[in-house]
Amino acid sequence: MSIRGGEELMQSIRTEAIAIPEVAERAGPRRLQRAWTLARRQPLGVLGGAIILLFLVTAFLAPVIAPHDPREFAGPRLAAPSRAFPFGTNNLGQDVFARTLYGSQISLAVGVASVFIGTVIGTTLGLLSGYFGGWVDMVTQRALEVIAAFPGLVLLLMLVAALGRPRVDRDANILELTWQLRTVIIAIGFAFVFGTVRIVRSVVIAQRSTPYVEAAQVCGASWLRVLLRHLLPNVLPYSIIGVSVTLGLAILAEASLSFLGYGAPAGTPSWGADLSGPNRQYFLQAPWLALAPGGAISLTLLGFNLLGDAVRDVLDPRLRGT
Repeated sequence: MSIRGGEELMQSIRTEAIAIPEVAERAGPRRLQRAWTLARRQPLGVLGGAIILLFLVTAFLAPVIAPHDPREFAGPRLAAPSRAFPFGTNNLGQDVFARTLYGSQISLAVGVASVFIGTVIGTTLGLLSGYFGGWVDMVTQRALEVIAAFPGLVLLLMLVAALGRPRVDRDANILELTWQLRTVIIAIGFAFVFGTVRIVRSVVIAQRSTPYVEAAQVCGASWLRVLLRHLLPNVLPYSIIGVSVTLGLAILAEASLSFLGYGAPAGTPSWGADLSGPNRQYFLQAPWLALAPGGAISLTLLGFNLLGDAVRDVLDPRLRGT
């Protein structure tokens, strides 16, 4: 190589080295621009995300925000909402605002944990059922159809009864409470397996005969590699859509079980528990006892539904551009 050729090569390397940071600098604004464009196209999704973020922040900062201990006497019994007690007090003189803040911890923790369990199990069974077909698919689908024949609430009650009713220490922290409610979490997660399996299975059946999957099989890839490397990435968007939709339903299921006495016991700060137990005797006299936890559940469901619709529109290829 001549001296002149070496100088040209070094100059080319310097030019490329300077260009790389410029490309990286332009990538940041482009991502922000794409995010802003997406937010303009999905304003309801942004609203849903803001609602969920608000509840997550309040759940995390509940010990800082709450003016009183949710389990301790704070003021006059059944006091109406005021500056001192924004959501009033219950029949035990406990601050309803503090109980609503702390109740979000249990409801969100149980909802997230149960949906995680249901999504992992459902995605795994859907991958195996759709890929192998045959007797694996038949046994899986018939078993799930038998389970799905039961009404949702009846199925939850049966599962909790079979796994054992939770024994909860009212003075436990949020991590201990989540562990003590593990039977409720498993029951709710198991109840959501059916829908996830059907969605994932249909996607795998549509993808397993595509050229890229057949090419991987011809090259000697194992079934596990085909599932994890080639099929799972195509399934994940649909699983994410399912997560965004079922999170709200999982929170509602936890509230329903607590309302029926199979979840968090009365006295524990929980939206469902505060809608049941002794509070029910005072709903007509003190309607704020029902409005606070009921409104929190409704807003959470609204947030997850709005976000779920937006995520579906973004990730589902059939809906892009509509």
